[in-house]
Amino acid sequence: MRKKFLLGLAFALCVLLGNTSVSYAGEEYSQESAYIYSRNGRAVSIPDAYEYKKSLSLMDIEVDGEGLSSASDMFVSEANKIYILDSIKGVVVRLDEDFNVERIYTEFTCKDGSTTTLKKPEGVYVAEDGTMYIADTENKRILIVNEDAQVQQEILKPENLVGIKLTSFLPTKIVVDSTGRISVVARNNNNGLLQFTKDGEFTGYMGAPSVQVSAMEKLLRKISTDEQRAQMQYYVPTEYNNIKIDEKNFIWGTISSVSAEEIEQVIMYGDMSGKVTPIKKLNTMGKDVLKRKGLFAPVGELYFSDTPSKMTDVALGENGIYTLLDSYYGKLFTYNSDGILLHVSCRKGTKKGQLMTPIAVDYVGSKLYVLDSGLGQILMYSPTTYGSLLIEAEGYSVSGDYDLANETWRKVAERNSNFDYAYVGLGNSEYSAGNYEQAMEYYMNADETEKYSDTKETLRKQQAGSIFPLMFIAIILLVVILTLASVTRRVTCYIKGETYHRRGREDE
Repeated sequence: MRKKFLLGLAFALCVLLGNTSVSYAGEEYSQESAYIYSRNGRAVSIPDAYEYKKSLSLMDIEVDGEGLSSASDMFVSEANKIYILDSIKGVVVRLDEDFNVERIYTEFTCKDGSTTTLKKPEGVYVAEDGTMYIADTENKRILIVNEDAQVQQEILKPENLVGIKLTSFLPTKIVVDSTGRISVVARNNNNGLLQFTKDGEFTGYMGAPSVQVSAMEKLLRKISTDEQRAQMQYYVPTEYNNIKIDEKNFIWGTISSVSAEEIEQVIMYGDMSGKVTPIKKLNTMGKDVLKRKGLFAPVGELYFSDTPSKMTDVALGENGIYTLLDSYYGKLFTYNSDGILLHVSCRKGTKKGQLMTPIAVDYVGSKLYVLDSGLGQILMYSPTTYGSLLIEAEGYSVSGDYDLANETWRKVAERNSNFDYAYVGLGNSEYSAGNYEQAMEYYMNADETEKYSDTKETLRKQQAGSIFPLMFIAIILLVVILTLASVTRRVTCYIKGETYHRRGREDE
């Protein structure tokens, strides 16, 4: 109670002083519009970046005379095929991007000619060649099948699990990298992702979420007796609830079990360390390399009463753009590669285009597809003109086409005066083109003090670099002039038959 009181008091003081990063969003924007967060943490309206286009009711996809009612996962392949996994029916449905059903997988043929079915599966991944990796959860296995429904391999509970008491192997989500390495989220496992070779050999864990214990709690543990420590709360790492993998083999993992208190502290103190986070980008060594250079870390909602955003999936778009799916508030938080919030879309509700219990999100080109288990639908959203401009501007900035980047960011700024990052984008393009003074003006407009200072320092170095050659030339000319003057005096003295004396000695 004392800790909560002190935290609440600190929060209230931050609000009074105007330094808090948390604010009630509902006073600043329409409940129907998109928004972003300003520098002081207030949500402000922006033009809609995405608009609802159409949806498919899963009840219209019949298996054994009944529609699908328990979708558990969705995956979009390289060929833009949409795979829907139904837990109760134990089937995989393949659709094209226009929601036309291409095939329904109800059973799979084993190598001995027998057939096998799925039991409450929760995750599916599809390789470029059409091979499906299915987290067949209640069958306690990973099933690998080709697009002709023939079983290629079955991975069961590893025998060499170290440092974990895993009574049963319950895989829930799965990804595969370009080398065939398999990474798995398993229920009741908080050691990180289980990893297997392409042959199904277990190799260990990767990317375990860290445990956060306050300095006070550490001190109390040191001075407490064994009996007192035994009564204290036991901290264990949280579990990943979903994973995705990008073209560079970085694994993106979402964590929905981060507490409200932890998220509040991240927001309040501007913590960009990533020690507490609902999203991680893991390299092959398991290190989180996600960039967090925005006004606030990518945590979703900045204001909440009891429950923070619950991130259940992440969609990986072009040019480093990614979208986090908030299942609790039914929202889509889209960030660029630096972790800067570009827009917040959608709402929780029953109106057309709104979400109820979204569980998966994926990009198909620039379009967003959301699987909602509560609605029993797949919903498709397309970028608006404003949204397309954002995507184009990021693309030009990443590719180094600074003229087009400048032009596009200018159009973004014209349509959204509340978006400081548009001016940052203009500043970045001017900086890359070497127009430092113009870049500083844009950074000043966006109140981007760090980039402004860096650009000012670069300009000083440039000016110093341009002055130095002039100074060097002036010194050389001065030496030449003095030398010529001395030679002239020597010659004059010689002609007149006089003895030459240096000026210093002559004065003496």
